[in-house]
Amino acid sequence: MKILLIRLSAIGDVIHALPVAKATRERYPKAEITWIVEDKAKDLVIGNPNIDNLIILPKEEWKRDFKNNKWSTIKKARSFFKKLKKHKFDIALDVHGLFKSGLTAYLSGAKKRVGPANGREGSTLFYQQKVKLPTTEIHQIDRNLQIAQGIDVKTDSVAFDIILSKEEEKMVAQILKELGLDSDKPLITINPYTSWSSKNWLNRRWAEVADNLIKDLNCEVIFTGSPADRAGVSEIIELMEERSYNLAGKTNLKELAGIYDRADLFIGCDTGPMHLAVAMETPVIALFGPTNPVTHGPYGDNNIVLKGDTPCKCCWKRVCQHNKECMKAISVNNLLEAVNLMLRSEFE
Repeated sequence: MKILLIRLSAIGDVIHALPVAKATRERYPKAEITWIVEDKAKDLVIGNPNIDNLIILPKEEWKRDFKNNKWSTIKKARSFFKKLKKHKFDIALDVHGLFKSGLTAYLSGAKKRVGPANGREGSTLFYQQKVKLPTTEIHQIDRNLQIAQGIDVKTDSVAFDIILSKEEEKMVAQILKELGLDSDKPLITINPYTSWSSKNWLNRRWAEVADNLIKDLNCEVIFTGSPADRAGVSEIIELMEERSYNLAGKTNLKELAGIYDRADLFIGCDTGPMHLAVAMETPVIALFGPTNPVTHGPYGDNNIVLKGDTPCKCCWKRVCQHNKECMKAISVNNLLEAVNLMLRSEFE
C-alpha cells in the first residue's frame, strides 16, 4: 500500500501532524509512506523513521517565478504533479484542510482521498471521504489523529520522532561550545517573537525576566528565533544588564531542536519553536493572548500556560486592535513565578 500524508506548512502545524506519521506506520507497518511538505518546514520531516519518501512542494518558488513568467511556472507545476501521480498512491490523507492541500490530494491521483469534513477554502470538494470532527475544542494534534481515523489509524500515544543526524548533533555541540556556557547552570531558552505582532510580549519585560533568570536563579539564557527576529532580540539584549546569547537566525530547524533538547526550560509565545520544544520533551512555559491554548497550546502535562485574561483574548487577530491588552495582562512576576515552579519540579 502507498500512502500520501499531506501537511504542507507551517512549522508548528507540521509538528502537530508528525504523530500521524507514527500512528500510520504502526497501523500499516509494510506500507510505503510519503509526506509532502513545503520547503520551509521540510527539515522537521527529514530523517523521520516513519516516512519512506519526502516530497517538497515548491510553492514559494512558484509564487516568486509566476510574477515574471506565468506560463513557464504553470508548466513547472504541471510537471511536478505529473511526477507526483506516477507514485500511484492508494490513499491521500490531507490533515491540512485548505484549498492548496485538497487540490494536492486530488492531483496526486490517489485512489482514495480523505480529509476533514470542516476543511476550509473549498478543500472538501477534493475528498472522497470526509471525516467529521468533534464540535468541542480539541488540540490540533488530537484533531489530526481524529482525521487519521478516516484511514483506520488509531493510537493512544503521541510521538514526534524528530531525529538529528550525527552531523547535526555535532553542530549543536559546536554552537553551544562556542558560546562558552557554564554546564553547571540551568539552561533556559527564550523565543520572544512570533509571526503575528499580536502574539508578541514586550521587549522590556523579556529583558527584565532574562536578567532575573541570570542574577537570581543563576541560569544561562539563550534567545532563539528566525533571521527576521535577530534585530529584535538584539534590542532585548541591549535592555539587559546581564550577559545572554543571541542565536536568532543562527540555526536551522534541526539544530534548533537539538538546542531545545539540551535546555532545561523553554519560554516563549504561541509559535513554531514552542511546539518544537514540546516535541523534544523540553518543559515549556508559553504566553498566550490572541490565540487559544486549548487548541494551539503546548501539548501534554509538562508545561505551563500563562493567559492574558481580558475580554478581547482569543480574538485570532494577527494585528492587535486593543493595544495588546491581553499580552500586557501577563506580568513579569507571573512569568518568574512559573519559572520558579518549573525549575523546582525539574531539579527536585
